[in-house]
Amino acid sequence: MASDLEERFAGIASRLVPAQPYRDPDPDERRLAMAAMGHLVAPRRDWSTATAGLTRLGFAYTDDVDTSTGRRYAMYADQARNGQAWGVVLVDLSVPARLVVEVPHPNSDLRTERMGIQLFRLTPGSIVLMAGAHRKAGNGAADVAHNDRSLFSALAAATADRHLPQIQLHGFADHNLAGLDAVVSTGTRTATPAAVRLAEKLRQIGLTTCQSWENSRGRLEGIGNVQALAAVRAGSVFIHLELNWRIRRDNGLRAGAVEAVAAAEIAG
Repeated sequence: MASDLEERFAGIASRLVPAQPYRDPDPDERRLAMAAMGHLVAPRRDWSTATAGLTRLGFAYTDDVDTSTGRRYAMYADQARNGQAWGVVLVDLSVPARLVVEVPHPNSDLRTERMGIQLFRLTPGSIVLMAGAHRKAGNGAADVAHNDRSLFSALAAATADRHLPQIQLHGFADHNLAGLDAVVSTGTRTATPAAVRLAEKLRQIGLTTCQSWENSRGRLEGIGNVQALAAVRAGSVFIHLELNWRIRRDNGLRAGAVEAVAAAEIAG
């Protein structure tokens, strides 16, 4: 049965709370996850091997049609047994993998899960990784953007090793940076062509945008983000995007921002 992906992801995110159980995978589970993701993003995908690996890890597999685009997708949703809460992997089946969209802080950086699905719809060949626990769960261990032992991190690292570009979606409170709508970073102190293009597209639609390689914004730069560090080691593209609440809470403004991301052609 066809389902609305955006509402489905929003529903999953809404159930995540700081008090929920969370655990990191053990080394064998990490290796299995990375191998499975490698099969998902390979030029010749090996669906049976990838699905076997992820189901062994406790993910439930479904494939369906996105009602908005008519494109088929595969979805692997962790069942959150034994406190693992490892999240969701969504794969567009219409074309080979070309972009990884990451939602590390669902139900904390509000509406980023909606942004993730909106960008998925605008970019055929996308893979969405959404964390399965609130960032404060497990005494903060579930903050996957800063935990290189998480399954989320293992999956992202496997895509970096395949040189797939990644964009990670975050949010900040309006009062934290009054008068600023967006912060674009690479998670490092340097710029990349894709990050520069994105900042320019956001400015073109009227968003007051900070390029972190020119103007430091502290924690909003994503410095120390473990997915960024893995991308640097692999020589792949990583972009860290922060949007304020004014943009994320408004359906029209949020959609405009996501369209700007798609127009930046991070996926090449």
